Amino acid sequence: MFNSNLRGFMLKKILFLATIFMLASCQSKTVTSEEKLKVEDQAAEAYQTIEGEEEAAKMNQQQDVQVQEIEVQDRIFFSYDSSDLSDEAKKILDTQVSWLKSDTAVRITVEGHCDERGTREYNIALGEKRANTVKNYLVANGIDVVRIKIVSYGKERPAYFGATDEIFSKNRRAVTLIN
Repeated sequence: MFNSNLRGFMLKKILFLATIFMLASCQSKTVTSEEKLKVEDQAAEAYQTIEGEEEAAKMNQQQDVQVQEIEVQDRIFFSYDSSDLSDEAKKILDTQVSWLKSDTAVRITVEGHCDERGTREYNIALGEKRANTVKNYLVANGIDVVRIKIVSYGKERPAYFGATDEIFSKNRRAVTLIN
């Protein structure tokens, strides 16, 4: 993700190149040396010269501090007929907690899903248990309960279609969505 400084730099560079292209393609207009100097001055202002590797490293370090992105996975998976969190699921949810703490304005919905085995009613209840398990974990780790909604789709919205154990395991999930 670009930060605002980099976006501004890229925009200035694009505008500079567009200006040069337009001036070069205007065959009916002669570009005076004064206009050419003006464009070159604007280009010089758009570029930031970096002197040496030390200065470049310093700028990169500042960028790293400014842009602290957290890669967040949006889903966790459950064992058959279970709403218990695995260690892997807890790691993913811990990352979600970190991300949610970094932006307190974000509200989420946790969807509970099941594989196609079992009745519709049973799977709606199990999907709700799964979504509540995720919600409770997030709340226990410092996320305000009012920021989290839950919904259960049971077996109604499979991510994958088929009747193999692998496909069933991919459909037994909780998905976190940003509202």
